[in-house]
Amino acid sequence: MKKLTLISIPLFSFFVNYSQQAILLFKKKNKTVESFWVGSVMAFQLKDKQWQKGDITKIQNDSFFIRPVVVQYNLLNTDTLYYNIAGFSVSDIYAMPKRGVLIDYKDGEFGISRAGGHQHWYWIKSGWVFRVGAAGYAALIVANSLIDSDLSISDSKTQLGIAAAIFLGGVLLKKAYKLTVKVKKKYHFEIFNLVNR
Repeated sequence: MKKLTLISIPLFSFFVNYSQQAILLFKKKNKTVESFWVGSVMAFQLKDKQWQKGDITKIQNDSFFIRPVVVQYNLLNTDTLYYNIAGFSVSDIYAMPKRGVLIDYKDGEFGISRAGGHQHWYWIKSGWVFRVGAAGYAALIVANSLIDSDLSISDSKTQLGIAAAIFLGGVLLKKAYKLTVKVKKKYHFEIFNLVNR
């Protein structure tokens, strides 16, 4: 019994001292969407629309600290740059990237990477396919009517109207498609302290 007590007391004190102290929870109403702890990577947008990304080093009552990490890929090697630790309040966060959106370091700042990430049906959701298809269809109609009717477009007004409507639909899809989730009433952050519970 003495051996068990002598072993369990140091182990218990070790786990209490070095266990996770707090968790940063990103919630939609009462459901946890994502959770962050010390050592995890977090990307977010500040109120001045500047993106931040880095490893979380510390979580306190209403703030957290990150160490920005930049990975630069070259032809022969890969460089990893660590910047100074920066502290942020939970209320400083304006938006979070949606699931699958990649935040990358480019041209001296963090931002949404259009080349990476894992967005399903991006070309359709953003309306890009409809805008390009409608512009190509309209160009084809104009070219055919100019060739066939000696510079007359009056016969193909309905077809141009259809192309314009599809292009407008693509523009509306682009306006409606967002890559971020704004942190407001519906989405919010909570810090869950394990020590005080």
